[in-house]
Amino acid sequence: MKEHQAREIIFEEKVKKLLQDSNYINIVEQNIPGRSSSHGINSYGKLNVPTAFIFPLRIIFQYKYYAKNKVELMHVRDFGGIIADISETNYAIQGDMGNICDRYNYTGCYFSATAFSREAQEYAWAHNIFMVSLERIGVMQPILKKIDSFVSGLSENIINNITKQELLEGYEREVDEENIIPEGAIGIINDVYPVMILGKNGWTKPVIEEATKSEINRAYIDSVYRSENQFEANFELNFMECSAEFSVPITVVEKLMNREDNETKNNVIFNIDIPFISDKGIKKFVSLEVFLEGFNRGDYTNKQISFLTLANSYLRYFLKDLIEETIQISRFHF
Repeated sequence: MKEHQAREIIFEEKVKKLLQDSNYINIVEQNIPGRSSSHGINSYGKLNVPTAFIFPLRIIFQYKYYAKNKVELMHVRDFGGIIADISETNYAIQGDMGNICDRYNYTGCYFSATAFSREAQEYAWAHNIFMVSLERIGVMQPILKKIDSFVSGLSENIINNITKQELLEGYEREVDEENIIPEGAIGIINDVYPVMILGKNGWTKPVIEEATKSEINRAYIDSVYRSENQFEANFELNFMECSAEFSVPITVVEKLMNREDNETKNNVIFNIDIPFISDKGIKKFVSLEVFLEGFNRGDYTNKQISFLTLANSYLRYFLKDLIEETIQISRFHF
């Protein structure tokens, strides 16, 4: 293997652990072949909250850790080809009723330790490939540095001959990650785009507990800080003496804000739903509003995080569509 491949093998295991611990995605270790060949996809994500009216969803992940380079167009295009090839195995033979349950919908998510170029972002958006860059996430920096330091310390001979299992075992044996492993949650921006929200271990617990104790089932954000460069925007949320952060590719930020159905772009930059499963097994959403004003700490006070059950979330969207339809009918008659 090459040096960047060694980094990516360790990086993949760390990200898969974060996804699994989010309680929203279950990582299944299974080889997923394409129609033309095998692409080295040895695991996929399965949602713990089922979705109606479509075949079961399988999330194909790509994990890249380039030391300095950004993820370029050619990298995302190659991943798009892999997803397309895997999707073409998704068919049923007429009369073979036993094959129906083996049909799936596939989608792709690209995790990277570095940012995505603008060209890569445009291609990924056009082809429904989701992007998660961890380059500017503070709680991930110690882990990324430890991975890079460990791999850089291996000789060329070792890297050329070591197996994946030996590499992972060596890393776990030699590297101390105590007290630096973050906690992650999956957020969904404006019902469209997924992000990974990361903070120190245990950051979600006080938020959920505070909302559960509240008579109106809400918690409050104390402040938010936004920073961005030409490739991505980073958001740091602070509430109840804990904080979490996420990043969004800058092209995605622009497209989400300019969507015609974005009713909140005048005063809210994002609505984020965070699905989770309670201790009693109840599926719920944390609904989080990130307001456009107050990018500096201290200027963003008493903004609410509303905790809604899954049923209430669906009811909200249903009523919204019903009201819009009623208005359209009324306009037609008059």
